[in-house]
Amino acid sequence: TTGITEGFYTRPGWPARKAISAVTVGGILCGSLVSSYYDWWNGQSRQFHFNQEGWFNDYSLGIDKAGHTYTSYFYFHAFRNLMLWGGFRPSTAYWWAAGTTAFFALSIEVGDGFSPYGFSVEDLAANGLGLAYAMLQTKWDFLRNINLKWSYVPPDGYRWPPHFTEHYDGHAYWLTFNMHNLLPGKIGATWPEFLQLGVGYGVHDHVTKRELVIGLDLNLGAFSVQNQDLLLLSKTVDMFRLPLPAVEFTEGKAPRAYLFYTN
Repeated sequence: TTGITEGFYTRPGWPARKAISAVTVGGILCGSLVSSYYDWWNGQSRQFHFNQEGWFNDYSLGIDKAGHTYTSYFYFHAFRNLMLWGGFRPSTAYWWAAGTTAFFALSIEVGDGFSPYGFSVEDLAANGLGLAYAMLQTKWDFLRNINLKWSYVPPDGYRWPPHFTEHYDGHAYWLTFNMHNLLPGKIGATWPEFLQLGVGYGVHDHVTKRELVIGLDLNLGAFSVQNQDLLLLSKTVDMFRLPLPAVEFTEGKAPRAYLFYTN
């Protein structure tokens, strides 16, 4: 039988597509772990230990914790969407996405525990928060009106491979709000479904100042997409905040307005 989950078809007769999606999920997971090893742990072995970093008053002013939250949120949705695209049953996609995301988060902290960084309970809790919220979104439709997004522009330009933890100033983490659904009555009905409001958090001046950003956001879910490949692409891109007008409020500075705010 064929079913539809969030636009994706469940088709038991798609073995090749299922294999592609499963291999892709496994490849992303393995690639992320290998990248983490060479970025953080290679040649830095230590006896296992813990590191109490704190929350939003730590060395990164909380950007690291926001990053952990978003990473698990992103991985769950990305893995689940890949498996739905492959034709897996919704329950299979749900639990495999949850399991692989949790495994990745725990693996990172265990790796940190055997390195100078140390196992951070706060980091793992932030990962758990992002994963839990993403899982709840698939069960409670109202939560789909409030989403996490990310924007990133490294201060010294793009390079490969990227080193995200070297450029905390380049990150912004967003909560976006579907005002079309959240506003009451006629007010919500007249609000364009494709346009959302977003509130972003970042740091500035070499991680010495916090910044709050309020801006517009694009809701790609408002557009009907029938092609399964384009639907997967749309859902993936929709977890990133695209350059749109915004106002930035930085500690000790006057507010600044941008026509295309990038991070």
